[in-house]
Amino acid sequence: MTGLIPRHLPTYLEQESLLTSLQKAARHTQDGLLLDIGCGSCPYVSLFPAATRYVGIDLPSKLTAHQQPAIWGNGLRLPFAAKTFATVLCTQVLEHVPQPMLLLRESFRVLRVGGILILAAPQTWGLHEEPRDYYRFTKYGLQYLLESVAFEVQWIEARGGVFRMIGQTFLSFLYIRNQISGATPWLKRLTTMLNTFFVYLDRRWRWEKDTLGYTALAIRPERQVVDVGDGHSLNVGSAARDS
Repeated sequence: MTGLIPRHLPTYLEQESLLTSLQKAARHTQDGLLLDIGCGSCPYVSLFPAATRYVGIDLPSKLTAHQQPAIWGNGLRLPFAAKTFATVLCTQVLEHVPQPMLLLRESFRVLRVGGILILAAPQTWGLHEEPRDYYRFTKYGLQYLLESVAFEVQWIEARGGVFRMIGQTFLSFLYIRNQISGATPWLKRLTTMLNTFFVYLDRRWRWEKDTLGYTALAIRPERQVVDVGDGHSLNVGSAARDS
């Protein structure tokens, strides 16, 4: 998935927006270990040449025999020491986690000071991986969750606007409703035309209040500000967050 996304794919509008956003975020990564939470087949390895090692973790029940991460495990209880990783990557996983705050806390814990979290999550997408499909997120919800854990949010960007969202929803309906698994040549041409049309509309009339989802870039800062109540805050060292 790290090359060009074929425009005849029914999920092109989603996949291309995700890949583009991850390419931008990857430019901010540093040398060191990278952890991909919910890695699947680890399709983004080539985006992160700065990583000295790319470590994937996922649940055995979600994967096939051809998908072999480095670690079998749960993102809510990561089997790594504090401050192990320079980068944590988590793409389209947060909606499947019943307690997303716990995953973000674990991500914070295993990141070294100054390390970055790259997080992608949907705002508009149909039910999938049922019944483990719990949430959708606005940019304000993501910012709240990240800052509650003590991350310093650098940016949160929409992955396309309303026309990309409409186009992807229509194509998902077309293929899923008709149970199309292998497209014929004429259907590939039609899908290519539709994808091209909706990309044009999305660029021409951008409206990001409706979007497929967001990608966020956040940093584990050297110091955190903790709310102690009564309108007061307290600066604490990063070590206080490791336990």
